[in-house]
Amino acid sequence: MKKIIHKIKKAHTEISLNLMTFDKKDKKVFRRTFNLWKQLNKIVTIKLKGTRNLNLPDALSESIVCQELGFGKLLGANVKGSYKYSTSYDAFDFEKNKRIQVKCSTSTGPSSFGPKSVWDDIYFLDMWNNGNIDGSYKIYHIPDKYIYNTKVNKNQKMSDQQDQSRRPRFDLRSQIIIPNKIVPAVEGKI
Repeated sequence: MKKIIHKIKKAHTEISLNLMTFDKKDKKVFRRTFNLWKQLNKIVTIKLKGTRNLNLPDALSESIVCQELGFGKLLGANVKGSYKYSTSYDAFDFEKNKRIQVKCSTSTGPSSFGPKSVWDDIYFLDMWNNGNIDGSYKIYHIPDKYIYNTKVNKNQKMSDQQDQSRRPRFDLRSQIIIPNKIVPAVEGKI
């Protein structure tokens, strides 16, 4: 893991992105974190009789996607001047100069989107593996044309709820990936 500063320009304003980059040896930390998360879930569901597993920490899911795809994980940004720059995305693609939103699932439940989330591309880290949560994963690139038009209830699409400053929720796997036969960009194991 390495912290870096990456400078970009938007509307004639210099923005310094504070990013973290990863390499293959960081998978040891990912594996250790994943195993601790699994242990905690056993305590929560078995000993404390919780009804569901805890979500995988976003710090882990974002780091896995960044390491696999060569992105920088967004830690913050410094803007010179009065330009308003949103940091409501998770990572930065150096090659394509794009803001990346990362979603993850270790269940069959929905993903939640912030009403003011910004991104250029969305990646979905699917760790469900038909209920065998063993550290195997698939990373999918989800085209925006599918995201914004997805029905979140009988009468509304995702874009409708975002326009109302609501947090749209839907299952990326069952509502977008499977029906549109999207293939993983990457497959791996922690």
